[in-house]
Amino acid sequence: MAFGLGVLRGMLVTLRHLGRPPITVDYPGTERDVPVRARTNLLWFEERCTGCSTCAQACPDGCILVQTAPREDGSLQVERYEIDFRICMYCGLCTEACPYQAIQAGGRYNDAVYVFEEMYRDKEALTREAKSYLERTGGRYPNGQTQEGINPLRTAIPTARSRVPAAGADGPHGPQHLPGKHDRREG
Repeated sequence: MAFGLGVLRGMLVTLRHLGRPPITVDYPGTERDVPVRARTNLLWFEERCTGCSTCAQACPDGCILVQTAPREDGSLQVERYEIDFRICMYCGLCTEACPYQAIQAGGRYNDAVYVFEEMYRDKEALTREAKSYLERTGGRYPNGQTQEGINPLRTAIPTARSRVPAAGADGPHGPQHLPGKHDRREG
């Protein structure tokens, strides 16, 4: 009696969907909207980056390279920022670790290239891609924030370090200016 019951259920599912309109999209002519939480290509926003390299430390593949140099005011100057998309598995751990959301998922999803080495992007290529994204979306970041009117280093969206207040409105920016153990004992 139970023999063929699975086949019958499968045929019923097929019959239910037979009368519905198709959901296919004519891809080259029409592109579907990418969902907000999709793990697509990564975008790096230079104006939000402090050079703390938490994204590089969180990356299990080691595909992010951050090289910094100290400035006179104590903050860090990002001299080199590179992502090797050839070995990136798009896990999103770097986006969760970044305290200032300088790296966000939400870039283009059609990242096919003919030359494999073109998937290695340096600071200039990443900045160019982020600027074109901001122009396309009218100054809106993938996380929904707008570019104008806010200090990009102060975010309302919870991050992995949201328990630590962002340094910044009155002095230099970055995690290097957060109170340390010695500062907490004194006050």
